[in-house]
Amino acid sequence: MFILSVTSTRDIYEYPNPMHQAGQHFVMAEHFERMKMACAGNPALFYQYAEHEYYHKALAHRYKGIAAAGGM
Repeated sequence: MFILSVTSTRDIYEYPNPMHQAGQHFVMAEHFERMKMACAGNPALFYQYAEHEYYHKALAHRYKGIAAAGGM
């Protein structure tokens, strides 16, 4: 008999859970937002971190939408 673990972040096909991925990207976006603010005096680093923040926020919203569409 095969029993699935409820605490697993993967489904039966070994795909990562979209809500788990969304959470990871939201955390990364917050990290890059803090880094961006810490480098406010250096325009090159400020915009580099802003780009990373935007990228991770976009991915987080994308995975959140995938989870909502899939009924998770």
